[in-house]
Amino acid sequence: MYLPQHFASADLDHALRLVAEHPLALIVGPDAAGESFGSHLPLVAVPADDGLVLEGHMARANPHWGWLSQQRSLLAVFSGPSAYVSPCHYDALKNVPTWNYAALHAYGDIELIDGAADKDALLKRLIARFEPDYAEQWRGLPEAYQHQLLGAIVGFRLRVTRWELKLKMSQNRAATERQRIREALGASASADDRRVAEWMARLAG
Repeated sequence: MYLPQHFASADLDHALRLVAEHPLALIVGPDAAGESFGSHLPLVAVPADDGLVLEGHMARANPHWGWLSQQRSLLAVFSGPSAYVSPCHYDALKNVPTWNYAALHAYGDIELIDGAADKDALLKRLIARFEPDYAEQWRGLPEAYQHQLLGAIVGFRLRVTRWELKLKMSQNRAATERQRIREALGASASADDRRVAEWMARLAG
């Protein structure tokens, strides 16, 4: 992606925070004809000694997994909070509106997870992340029903080989201007605006 140096971040903790707070990713990879195809899927980061690893699953009815199993390489795009920034916060009149946002592009190699036991373990990790209380209900479902659901999905793991984190949070503006923007967004009724203000404060600290 277009990544001016003042908006680029190499901070893995920031990348992991973005994934945790905004787990719905756009998975982009080639279809059978080599054209770009996208799937919107929640992903979670899992501990790994050899770098950043993301995992999730998709419906078996989605042809994307078959294409990816042949091509291996894919891109996962995470879109974080975003907010309109008015030029009224700038010192000079000759300015225009812009948009602040956070985005992570993770490139890597896909590894399919299609064994029943492995998919069950994957689902339990996802449940533990998003709704731990549901774990007991999942374990209590009839075995045949669980087997049917597991058969309807394909799990995968993305071993990230390269990632780019863009935190466009008015770093190119004067400190007084950034402060006004942050205060205005922090007082907004929009939850996304307030999240952008939190990221601005985090980067300022």
